[in-house]
Amino acid sequence: MPFRLRTLLYSLSLFLVQSLFIASSFAQGTVTISGKISNAISDSVLLEVYTVPASYTGESYSAPVSSKGEFTIQAPLAEPMVAELVHGSESILLYLQPGDNLDVRVNANDFVSSIKFKGKGTNENNFLVQFERKFLEEEDYQVLPENIHKPEKSFLQFLEERRQDQLAFLEKSTKNAPVSEKFKQYVQAQIDFSYANDRLTYVEVRKRVGDLPPTLSTGYYDFLKQVDLNQPGAIRNQAYLDFLYNYFQFKALTSKAGNPERDYYPIMYAMAKKELRGMAKDMMLARILSQSIRFGYIPDTDAMYQEFLQEKVNPLFASYVENQYRQIRKVGMGSKAPGFTLLSSTGDSVSLKSLQGKIVYLGFWRTSCGICNVDQHAYKYFAEQLAAKDIVLVQISVGEDVAVWRQKAAKQNQSAIQLYAPNLSDEVVKNYDVKNFPSYFLIAPDGTIITTNARRPGHAEGAREVAALVDQYRQISSR
Repeated sequence: MPFRLRTLLYSLSLFLVQSLFIASSFAQGTVTISGKISNAISDSVLLEVYTVPASYTGESYSAPVSSKGEFTIQAPLAEPMVAELVHGSESILLYLQPGDNLDVRVNANDFVSSIKFKGKGTNENNFLVQFERKFLEEEDYQVLPENIHKPEKSFLQFLEERRQDQLAFLEKSTKNAPVSEKFKQYVQAQIDFSYANDRLTYVEVRKRVGDLPPTLSTGYYDFLKQVDLNQPGAIRNQAYLDFLYNYFQFKALTSKAGNPERDYYPIMYAMAKKELRGMAKDMMLARILSQSIRFGYIPDTDAMYQEFLQEKVNPLFASYVENQYRQIRKVGMGSKAPGFTLLSSTGDSVSLKSLQGKIVYLGFWRTSCGICNVDQHAYKYFAEQLAAKDIVLVQISVGEDVAVWRQKAAKQNQSAIQLYAPNLSDEVVKNYDVKNFPSYFLIAPDGTIITTNARRPGHAEGAREVAALVDQYRQISSR
């Protein structure tokens, strides 16, 4: 549900550097939220102002709730944006504009249904509540669970009828209760991009619910040519962000430029840079780069990052990406695997350098980890399935008494080289940025990382998928 905090799927949830906006916000305007909460369930109320477009993160402002249930919150507001009023476990999304003075009356026992507004900002927020009740809580207007099963013609008819109903509702509601032009643009974006996103993802959603992929008519995706990617007023709307990411993902996967499997994020980045403008461009470049920092091919990520630094990007997004790059970019596809020299179960030392020239399947595990033990039981069969691939299997046991480890290692299948790391703060654990156990890496003969997320030995398709990765690597490297 795009108008609610709970619906955020992708994310920009780590934007934590909003302090750059605070001083200018006080100078440019404020918003006041006051009112009364009946049957209060907490002694305070919180206003989350989502300063970063479409990110649902921002600045928090709280105020006490009196014994009579009364409260007042004042917050700086530089421009129109969404916010959330939170009381205990209850919340309501608001649309706020500089100068709003909103009186809120609500019963905590029935938060959304009982809420009433007065003062400046009433019409916009009444509309949000009514729109949600009509279109976001009524199953007949939802793609899931039923409408997704419709064939193409019927599905498109459903989307178009929903869009026309929403447009009619907007026209009728705002005629009786006028709203600002900025708010109209926000709602228009909700209507337009909900339609576009549901149409764009029709095939993928059908696959996820188990339906056979539909046979699409010629020109099904031609509607994308009519979508205004830089639509005025859309920047604060979650439906817009969802569509943009899916749109560039779709274009990257269907592009014939480069190798989509490896060049996925650079292709998306180049497309977003070309097709978007202003804040929308900054927002999407930051999001794509953020995903590439986590999951992409490191040399390409480095190149994109250097290019991003040269852009005249909003300082908020620039600071966020720089912070992520510094904290997260340690190991990844294409980066050099950190070297190590560790004690082996046979009493000697084994280094990664000594294994150079071989593909290495490297696993980190702990005996206190249930899934790790499942993998240990499956390891013999896993090794047998990969025997023809000429891979060196290496296991690093972390944080166990060395004597106990030696005893267990002697009993374990010796198809893998058994190594020992004393504790979670050991250098090899930190260098590989191991946060979860088990963790598995596939390392190329030249020491670069093929993947940081290789399949587990205990996974039903583990050996097959690792073998496929090895074959793919050797095919590419032989060119």
